[in-house]
Amino acid sequence: MAVGTRIIYDADGQIIEVYGDMEGGVSERPQWGQLDYIDIDFGQINLMTHRVVGVNTESRTPILEEIDNETEEEKRIRELEDTLLLATDNEIGGIL
Repeated sequence: MAVGTRIIYDADGQIIEVYGDMEGGVSERPQWGQLDYIDIDFGQINLMTHRVVGVNTESRTPILEEIDNETEEEKRIRELEDTLLLATDNEIGGIL
């Protein structure tokens, strides 16, 4: 499927966002009746630790999801486990 460019603009004609042509594994773009927005005070959402997954339309508040950030110790442990698994795999002759 191929979809053309979508230009999102406000009532005054100011461009909000432009999404270019897409093709391949894309789905048909939804039809929107009305766009709305919320403004969040500066520093209220740390986008390094949380992602916005939606908006509660009744309370007009963002729905946040915590990003699973691996600590340095967890990363080191995972890398050591991976190294041990690969070494065992090489010694035994292919269990993985």
